[in-house]
Amino acid sequence: MVLDIRFLPIEGDSMELHHNPEAVSAEAAHGEDLDLEALLTAVATGSTVERSNAILQLRTLVPGNEGVETLCRIVEDPDDERRLPAMRVLGFHRQWISTTSGLGRLLGWTRSEPDPEVVAAMVWALRQRDAVQEFLLHPIHSIARESALGLPVNDTTIGALIYALLSGQASDIDVVLQYKLRTAHPSVTDAAVEVLLSQGVEASADEVSKVLRCLSQKLLFQLFVEGRGRPAWSLEQTEEERAESAAWHRIARLTSSALLAEPSAELIRYLVNHSAADETFARRHESFIKASMCNTEAVLGTDMLDDFERLAHGATDDRLAQMAQLLVDLGDKLAGGETHSQVSDLLERWKKRSPALKLKIYHMQQGLH
Repeated sequence: MVLDIRFLPIEGDSMELHHNPEAVSAEAAHGEDLDLEALLTAVATGSTVERSNAILQLRTLVPGNEGVETLCRIVEDPDDERRLPAMRVLGFHRQWISTTSGLGRLLGWTRSEPDPEVVAAMVWALRQRDAVQEFLLHPIHSIARESALGLPVNDTTIGALIYALLSGQASDIDVVLQYKLRTAHPSVTDAAVEVLLSQGVEASADEVSKVLRCLSQKLLFQLFVEGRGRPAWSLEQTEEERAESAAWHRIARLTSSALLAEPSAELIRYLVNHSAADETFARRHESFIKASMCNTEAVLGTDMLDDFERLAHGATDDRLAQMAQLLVDLGDKLAGGETHSQVSDLLERWKKRSPALKLKIYHMQQGLH
């Protein structure tokens, strides 16, 4: 087995070169291009010690134009036993694919290469480039996983990412893609929803829910529970419009279930703020709000108490009673119970507004309301 240039540890000062191969200037390394083929031969056929030493040198040697062409020539020769280490060197020192021609050359190899191990090395070289999305659904697991690991998440790649999740990839690939989607910049969420509506029609409920769990719960609630994203309806809908409406309502049902199954702190805070400030919102979503308060496992920070205090200014007794019920329902979820005394103090201040409000809050605290 050929040792992998990517993962062999480097000792001492050379570790800096592992993270920043450009630390060796091209001019200084260019003279070492003469040893390139010998080093590759050592990696491919030498003893374990010879391979390790050769890999260390290859990782710190930045090939110049002549060296890159030597490596490319080796990769393009199907009979050269050094193709895999040569491709890994090209993948480690990637300045050569910063041009359109270099990237096109690499893609051409990747699409036609018959050796799965070499293809995986080629896909690794494509990491953090949009083009790597092309291999997310590759039938060979190692290649698809390399594509998932190297996928940048943006408006260009979000469609391929979600389609891969909906297609039911291997569990370890799904974990990688879900993590990337969950930690992506919020700006991609709108694009993700559009893709989900268009591609999630044939997917199973489990696959769609898997995607929904990775997206902003606040935005999902606004679009599908509040209905801000609901398609316009008319008596003269076309077949296509009816299909779009059906897809939206299906995703809306799945969204509601997914949100209620595990409400996040982000969603709870949104619900508290809007139900306290908007009586119509509170009435319309009363059952959802109550269920989410009971189901959430999220620990809510002290900023939630700040929200309650802010919303109490100028509130009527009825509005304060609604807020008190929310505060009691959340109970120990607020900062993990550490702010229990602060919650009690806040409720006691509200009780002083009127005898009727004091009685209502007392009943809430005793579970009688």
